[in-house]
Amino acid sequence: MTETFTSTEYKLYGRQMLLPELGTAGQLKLKKAHVLVVGAGGLGAPALLYLAGAGVGTITVVDDDQVELSNLHRQVVHSFATVGNSKAESAAASLRALNPTIAVRTIKERLTEANAQRLLGGVDAVLDGSDNFSTRYTVSEAAARFSIPHIWGAILGFDAQMSVFWAGRGPVYEDLYPMAPAEGSVPTCSTAGVMGAMAGVVGTSMAMEAIKVLAEIGTPLMGQVGYYSALEGRWDYIPLKARQREVAAEEKEAANTPQNAEPQKVAVTKRHIVDEFMVTPVQAEKTRCTYVEYRELAQLEDIVLLDVREPAEFAALSLPGAQNLPLSVLEELKQKNQLKSFVSGKYRLGYQVIVVYCVGGPRAGLAAQMLRDAGGRKVYEMTDGLPGWLMSQKSQ
Repeated sequence: MTETFTSTEYKLYGRQMLLPELGTAGQLKLKKAHVLVVGAGGLGAPALLYLAGAGVGTITVVDDDQVELSNLHRQVVHSFATVGNSKAESAAASLRALNPTIAVRTIKERLTEANAQRLLGGVDAVLDGSDNFSTRYTVSEAAARFSIPHIWGAILGFDAQMSVFWAGRGPVYEDLYPMAPAEGSVPTCSTAGVMGAMAGVVGTSMAMEAIKVLAEIGTPLMGQVGYYSALEGRWDYIPLKARQREVAAEEKEAANTPQNAEPQKVAVTKRHIVDEFMVTPVQAEKTRCTYVEYRELAQLEDIVLLDVREPAEFAALSLPGAQNLPLSVLEELKQKNQLKSFVSGKYRLGYQVIVVYCVGGPRAGLAAQMLRDAGGRKVYEMTDGLPGWLMSQKSQ
C-alpha cells in the first residue's frame, strides 16, 4: 500500500490510519469517495471541514446563498472577510486551504427536483445540511433513486436531530416525516434562534456518520433518530422503522383498513420530535407591519410595544422600549374570561396603537388576534420581530 498515498497524505492522515478499524484500507476508500454536501451553512460548515480533514477525495458543495454577518457564529467555514461572497466558494476556499490534496467542487445552485439527478449522479453519499423541508424531501428522493446513504440533521435553539437514511437498507426521511408541515408553521433559526456550538456538535457528528459509511466501518446511525439536547448535555436515540412502499402492499393495507380507522403514526415521541420543532400555524392577518414600518409608525402614533415571549426569552434579548406580556398569560386570562377587562384596564384601546412581536413566528399573530377579540382596534403584528430589528443594526 506504500504507493497508494504520498508522504504528505501519510502525515495528514497517519493518526487516524493508526486505528485498526480504519487503517490504510479504510483511508483508501475515503480517498476514492465522492460526497455531496447540500448547504454550506450551520451543519454543512463543520461537516465540510472534517470531511476534508479526514481525506474524503472529492467533495461537492451545493449552495446558492451568500455569506452574511449573522451566519458567522455557527458557520465556521466562513470568515468576516468573506461576508457577501458565495457560500459555496467561501467554503471551498477554506477546504482547499485545509487540505490541498483533495478535489473540491462547487455548485452555486439550490438543489431542486430539476437538477437533483444531475448533481447526485456518481456520488457515494449525500450529507443534507439544508434548512427547509422542500430541499430535504428532494434530497431524500434523489438519494433513494441512486441507492446512496443520506446523512441528515436539523438544529434549532438548543435541540437537534440526526439520522442516516438509506433506501433499501433502512428507513428514509419520509418515514420520519411522511408529510411536510404547512408553510410558515415551523420556526427557523432566524426566527427562533440557535446556539452556534450546536451546529458544531451535530455537523461533526454527521461528518463522522459519513466517514463510517464511506470507509465501511462501525455501525451507521440507521433505524433510529439521534435527539440531542444541549441544555441537558445528552443524546437520546429513538427507534424508527421503514415503511412498506410497494403499491400492492399499500393497496392491500388500504382495503383491509376500516374507513374510520386513524392513520398509523410514526413511533417517535421524545419531546414531540416528530413535529420537528413545529408550532401551531396562524392565518395571515390584515394588520401587519415590519420593524422598519413600526419605527415609522412610532413617529406618528402613541404606541405600546408588546413582547409576547416568555419572561426568560424577554430577559435574554428584547426590542428597546418593549413591555413583556407573554402569550401564555393572555391565554390564561382568556380561559378565566378576564382578558377583555385586563386589556381595557391596562391600555387606552381607542387611542393607543398596540404592536405585538415575538421572533417572527406564530406567537405574535395569535396574541394580536386575542387582543383584537378583546376590543383592541389598532393592533399590529410585527411580522419580522426580533430578527427584523437585528437586521436593521448597522455594522460598526
